Amino acid sequence: MSQVKSRVYLLLVFSFALLLVSLTYSLNNINTNTKIIENFRVHYLELSSEITSLNYKIKSNQANMLQAIFLKKTPPQNYDAFVALVDKITTLSQKDEKIDEKFSQKIMIMKKRLVSYEIVEKSIHESVLTMNQEDIEDAVIGYSLVTDSFLSDVTELKNQMNVILQERIDDLKSSNVLTLKTVSVSFFVAVILILLSVLRLNKLQINLKYELKRAVEAETKEKSLQKQLLKYNENLESEITKKTNELYQKVYTHFLSGLPNRNKLLEDSAIYNFSQIALLDIDKFQKFNDVYGEELGNVGLQKTAEFLKEFLEIEDAHIYHIAGDEYAVLVKESTHIDDNRFISEINSFLSLYRKKVFEFENNKHSFMMSAGIALGGGKKMLAYADMALKDAKNRNKVLSVYSENKGLEETHKQDIECRNKLIHAFENDDVISYFQPISPIQDDSLETKYESLVRLKDGDNVIAPYSFIKVAKQTKIYYKITNAVFKNTLKVIADYQVPCSINVSIMDIENERTLKTIYAMLDNFNYNYLLTIELLETEEFSDYDIVYEFCRKIRSYGIKIALDDFGAGYSNFSHILNLPIDYIKIDASLISNIDRDRQSQIMVETIVGLAQKLNVKTIAEFVSSEEILAMVTKLKVDYAQGYFVGKPEDIVHYIPYK
Repeated sequence: MSQVKSRVYLLLVFSFALLLVSLTYSLNNINTNTKIIENFRVHYLELSSEITSLNYKIKSNQANMLQAIFLKKTPPQNYDAFVALVDKITTLSQKDEKIDEKFSQKIMIMKKRLVSYEIVEKSIHESVLTMNQEDIEDAVIGYSLVTDSFLSDVTELKNQMNVILQERIDDLKSSNVLTLKTVSVSFFVAVILILLSVLRLNKLQINLKYELKRAVEAETKEKSLQKQLLKYNENLESEITKKTNELYQKVYTHFLSGLPNRNKLLEDSAIYNFSQIALLDIDKFQKFNDVYGEELGNVGLQKTAEFLKEFLEIEDAHIYHIAGDEYAVLVKESTHIDDNRFISEINSFLSLYRKKVFEFENNKHSFMMSAGIALGGGKKMLAYADMALKDAKNRNKVLSVYSENKGLEETHKQDIECRNKLIHAFENDDVISYFQPISPIQDDSLETKYESLVRLKDGDNVIAPYSFIKVAKQTKIYYKITNAVFKNTLKVIADYQVPCSINVSIMDIENERTLKTIYAMLDNFNYNYLLTIELLETEEFSDYDIVYEFCRKIRSYGIKIALDDFGAGYSNFSHILNLPIDYIKIDASLISNIDRDRQSQIMVETIVGLAQKLNVKTIAEFVSSEEILAMVTKLKVDYAQGYFVGKPEDIVHYIPYK
């Protein structure tokens, strides 16, 4: 309340200050205008007087001059008097900044006119002395012209002065109008503020009475609330206990299975000494979620947790649900379970789980698990088990036990270093492309193509892809490599106008972000007709609709499509019939020893014959010797690619100019 009252008083002070400032401003402005008018009156009256005097003297001298000529007397000489008057007018005009350039120029013209006047005046004087009638008439004519011009200049000068005078008067009027507006607005604002302040004070007084009334009522309610508070306090401890238990459940229990979660595992690891740990992960569970939906997937996780609690035969084992489809089994040192028995029990459970058929929502489902086991390791036990689990999945094994002899920790460290190198390469544009030629061997009129192969710059070293592609896929940054290779390849095509091919995997095709980026680059590219997309990992084409839609979209850009590793599996033959293919690249397993293996020759000959009937060009990969090149040429393969034809190099190695 006191704060609001202070604001009202401050508003009143401000209102009176506004009135005071407004009045001070008005008085100062009036005083200034009065001084301007006084100076203006004195200055312009004097200037006007001098101009009028000059005008009068010119006319008077003109009459006297003509009279003297008529009476043949010596004419008067007023040149010096005119000069003095013009000089005085000049001096007066320079005292006022409002005198413009046009006014000053007119004075300068008058000064020049005085020179002509002096000459004419002397001419008349000499003519009268010699009494030469013809000279007198000429002088009179010249005198009249100069005098008339002089009078015209004076008149115009006076008119200009009147214009300046009017401008000064208008300025003063504007200043006075502005002063009047300022005073009026300030007075109006101040009055409004004062009225508001009075109304606010009145409202404060009313509010004060109301607050006093409320204070009395509040005191009465407070006594009533104190009684209720005593009653509520009796149940407060039980409510806190209930909420604490609920919070504990949320923090330390997995919401689906009811098992202790990762937070609980980490806390228990800091309290207890565990001797063995097994990380269990459901294989390819994400695909189950994709097919049947997350809701059914959650049921599967719950059923797995129940099965784990019921059938895991390790006494005093601690079971945790640490991630979506990942569980952990830990045993304390105090339990004294033999390592071999622990491994055996986990292996037995995995076998039971693999055979178990779960029934929910009128459907039967079964799953498989992989396990990573660490026997000791202290604080790094969980990390060791995770390394072992990754090792099991990478080697397609059911179970793997961490061992320093396996070098899992070193491999894990190398993977981390490799990922860091990849991140650094992305940030510094060190993901580059080498290009390997694909040369025509049947038709010399065909142009050599180049396959874009990714490399990683690490200082002065260039790293081959086999050492970082796997890490990129595992760490979910593989899409960045695809984007970089597309960027590099499109630049080379634009710079050199040569046909190039880029590898695209099923992982790229199934990644919407990658496809969006690729299509955006192709939308603004002018050389799509020089580009070929090579489809990799064709054995993993499980969804033909996605692959076919990708091929259809690519073909709409005028881009060609090649099927890589053809002949490595039976599914390739269905791909060539179901997808719009322009090239097939015969797999290295058929080419590497084709000069010695009759079966490979028959297979390649069959592939070439099928391709010719389908109007598809063939490319032999892994052409590493002259003998292999001769054989694929004999078998009518259209193109050859391999170290004998050309190694992957920077494009300038093959095309050293733009």
